[in-house]
Amino acid sequence: MTYSSAIDLVRGIKSRLATRGFDIDALCRQVGLEESECMTDDALTLSDKLSHLWDLVVQVSGDPLLGLKVASPQPLDRSGLMGHIMRASPDVKTAIENLVRYTPLVSPTVHSTIEALDGRTRVSLQLPGGQRRVPQQHYDFVWCLVLRTLQSATTSEDVRPVLVTYAFPAPENEQAYAEAYGCEVRFGGAVNSMEFDDADLTATIPTAFPMAADWALRMLAELAQSQRNWTLRMLAKLEQAPQPNNSFSTKVQALLADMLPDGEPQREQVAKQLMMSERTLQRRLAEEGTNFTKLVDDTRREMAQQYLSKGEVSLKKLSFQLGFSDPSAFCRACKRWFGRSPKQLQGGRVSYQSIMAPPASHAVLPAMSLERSENAANYYLYKPS
Repeated sequence: MTYSSAIDLVRGIKSRLATRGFDIDALCRQVGLEESECMTDDALTLSDKLSHLWDLVVQVSGDPLLGLKVASPQPLDRSGLMGHIMRASPDVKTAIENLVRYTPLVSPTVHSTIEALDGRTRVSLQLPGGQRRVPQQHYDFVWCLVLRTLQSATTSEDVRPVLVTYAFPAPENEQAYAEAYGCEVRFGGAVNSMEFDDADLTATIPTAFPMAADWALRMLAELAQSQRNWTLRMLAKLEQAPQPNNSFSTKVQALLADMLPDGEPQREQVAKQLMMSERTLQRRLAEEGTNFTKLVDDTRREMAQQYLSKGEVSLKKLSFQLGFSDPSAFCRACKRWFGRSPKQLQGGRVSYQSIMAPPASHAVLPAMSLERSENAANYYLYKPS
């Protein structure tokens, strides 16, 4: 049976909601979120089904804080691929780096990034949606689940962020969020993020089991094939997407498209053109379930898809046309968006290469290359590069 991270994701949410007394099987049938369909759903469809489920359970329970409350950890050996990646990590810093690096395969509906600040590490989260707005409860659940699992893995609640930001308007009960995360929580920001003090990330994971990497790599090999199919379906869906509406975020995207050839747009520049404050810009975007950083990324991705499908512009020129500082940054973005390099995408050409190329430094899971197995006609294996 082919392994699917979507199964882990759906089962994890279902099991935790079931403990709250929900008729979770009936709710999942209502939104079409059944395990047999998870293997064939593309990422955007699966995301919409999860968003629908969260909307329903909040409506039934009347509890907008449900996402914070149900994110209980499980033992790492029963936490699917996420748990095995943590077991292959000696400390919290490496665990976070590996989770971010392998997020496209761990969960097809979660996009995350990591960046170094002055003495801190910021992890940002984006849950892309198709036709449905991703509710805040889904962000609450994913953030708290990762945090609780890290705390469980280190057997210490001292592992906690120093700041959490949400790209959503402030809820009625802000204090509940401060209590859940054990730190300051800000709303109406540009991104959904957690910041950790670098000193706290040195905490070791006592249950670390390096051989778990072997098992994780086997699952990653199967997920790679599944993810390619999801990526191709998602690209086809984007091509068939309806014409843009007259929403505020659409208006902002139109401005961004004009500004990108001059470099990466700044929030203050866009706010000035719209004759409003940056705070108002952030609030208006948050009301539509998005943020400035996501819109810049979405605009670049959509423009890249259009230009690459035609193959009429050189890759170097296109990288600057999209506001990237150099072609290598554009190449990395394409691999994150589509799982392929610009050269593989240009003119519609498809080449089955590794959809990930993680840096070798600080990696517990080895870098991998994708090769055709001589002993299995229809199976691709990851082998250490």
